[in-house]
Amino acid sequence: MTNPVVDKLVGRLAGLLEWHGLGSAVLTPRPRGGRLHGDDAAEVIALLDELAAADSGLASGQSTRSLIFGNGCFAIGRYDEALTVYQSLADALPGDFAVHFNLGVTCLRRRQPEAAIRALTVALELDAFSAPAYYQRGNARDDMGDGAGALEEYATAIGLQPDFLQAHYNRGIVLNTMGRYQEAVRAFDDVVALRPDISNAYLNRGVARDELDDTAGAISDYRQALDRNPDNGDARFNRARVYYRLGRYREAVADYTAAIALRPDDVEAINNRGLAYDALGRYEEAIADYDEALRLRPEFAEVLSNRGAAHESLGDLDAALDDYLAAQSAAGGPDFAPAYYNAARLYADQGDIELCAEQLAEAIRLQPSLHDEAESDETLGWVLDLSRMRDEQRAS
Repeated sequence: MTNPVVDKLVGRLAGLLEWHGLGSAVLTPRPRGGRLHGDDAAEVIALLDELAAADSGLASGQSTRSLIFGNGCFAIGRYDEALTVYQSLADALPGDFAVHFNLGVTCLRRRQPEAAIRALTVALELDAFSAPAYYQRGNARDDMGDGAGALEEYATAIGLQPDFLQAHYNRGIVLNTMGRYQEAVRAFDDVVALRPDISNAYLNRGVARDELDDTAGAISDYRQALDRNPDNGDARFNRARVYYRLGRYREAVADYTAAIALRPDDVEAINNRGLAYDALGRYEEAIADYDEALRLRPEFAEVLSNRGAAHESLGDLDAALDDYLAAQSAAGGPDFAPAYYNAARLYADQGDIELCAEQLAEAIRLQPSLHDEAESDETLGWVLDLSRMRDEQRAS
């Protein structure tokens, strides 16, 4: 015997799920785990509370309409409750595609990719032509670090549904991660052909082109990403890096400044803008950026070393040496060869050959390629010769 109150509440919940495109039967989850927020979420929460009070079987997966209840929990990010519902329904309804598909998607949200693959495999045994199930199983394989397996699943999903936008997009992301940049470019070509307005499609195609040394193509893609979303901080940051490599330092400063305005705590962007200022000879501004980066992350060896170089350019050699030595004891500093090499140079200028040799030896141990650079330097080359003679004397 049905309960009219429960019928009405379930109908309202199902209607809300459909209205927001989340699905009242098979879930149609949003990319990146998007969920309802604000008033929409509050309305779903109220309905779930009323339903749980009116029919205890809904929340435990014991009701014929528990699937809708589970989908409501999923919609507001209450994944543990959704999982309880779907797991119970999977035992009771082994032949229901929606139950196993929803279980798999929820396992993904709970960062349980192995369980997701098991549930989605059952779903595909029930419907071998479900492109979304192959796509979600591809996401699970990607989460497990199985890039090749993920690509195979995405290809199957695309074969079944050629306009499956998110499968094309995720395929491009995995190809980038695997270093298969030419294929990644083609994947993102497919994405922008389907949806020319997606800023991050251009961003990620730009990343692939950058890795292929197609700097003009990368800059073009980052510009297109920004045309579609001026607040795309990653596009600003990435384009700034390309400008810096090309020696277009003023443009790099402009893009880093825009990126910092969007993300004021981005230590990498602040440090990199300091490097661009340094390259322009604007050392005081560079030091101001390094100071800010160190305020945000005091133990940052690279920034300390960079600040030391700026102090050195201004002729403040004591401050420079202090920074190089501080970099050596900062987080990551013991393995940061430039800090030792730069300190060795300053000790050589001071005439302190013992400390110079000590610092230089450590720099070369950490980064053997510095040996050739040191040999080409008149003072450091002499220190290397002296150290070599001492070693030979000790050996004899």
